[in-house]
Amino acid sequence: MIELFKEHIGTFLSLIITGSAGWFFGRRKMEAEVEGMDVDNEGKKLGNDEKLVSLYKQALDDLANRYEAKFKEFSEISERKTRLLEEEINIQKRINEQLKAENTMLKEKLKEN
Repeated sequence: MIELFKEHIGTFLSLIITGSAGWFFGRRKMEAEVEGMDVDNEGKKLGNDEKLVSLYKQALDDLANRYEAKFKEFSEISERKTRLLEEEINIQKRINEQLKAENTMLKEKLKEN
């Protein structure tokens, strides 16, 4: 059992030493890269912000146009529906008048018989 630990302890120690050395020597390089990225990111961030503002403005302008078009479409549909309903009312009135006339005629026939 002790031999098993001795075998793996060497591997574990070499892993710890390698990781620590990599971190220690790579730390400066990482800090330099991060500082360089900060300078580049500011310019990119401003460019992205300008694009985002442009997209929002374009969307708002487009929204007004789409709203106007939908409002006109809705108004036209409402007017057509109103006309159809008025025509249907007129048809029902004519049917009602015809039925009244037929009813009157049938009542007269009944009185005659």
